[in-house]
Amino acid sequence: MGQVERAEVKLDGGSTTEPGDCHLCSLVKGREFKPVDIMPGGSILIVRESPTSAFVRFTAGSVEPAHHHTFGHDLVVLKGSKRVWNLSKGEKYDLGVGDYLFTPAGDVHRVKYFEDTDFFIKWEGQWDLLLDEDHAAANAAIDKEMEN
Repeated sequence: MGQVERAEVKLDGGSTTEPGDCHLCSLVKGREFKPVDIMPGGSILIVRESPTSAFVRFTAGSVEPAHHHTFGHDLVVLKGSKRVWNLSKGEKYDLGVGDYLFTPAGDVHRVKYFEDTDFFIKWEGQWDLLLDEDHAAANAAIDKEMEN
């Protein structure tokens, strides 16, 4: 399993026990998330462009098939849990609240969401997402991995 940096997510009063009070999360209140059409169960809210930052939500059980980007991206999990397989490096990361992960440009990665999950993500440039497999292949690979 790859190494994950754990960042403390600061909430009101410095506590990390009340996720509803997350200062960063307050940026999304009253704003509309847009569905990510090629990723069922996913939605995104872009809050700034170039460098771009966004909040992303996925429902429990959602899968991101193997894909890559022309940019690297940094993310911090705000709610929920997920597993990221970096197929380019042969590593996997189990991420929960407060975990940070950087994925370099061009690295092929696949994701499985174990519960409703929100995360903050930042990247340089315009958004792109280049699929390297379809949903059926992703689900088959994940099912095989979870059996072992």
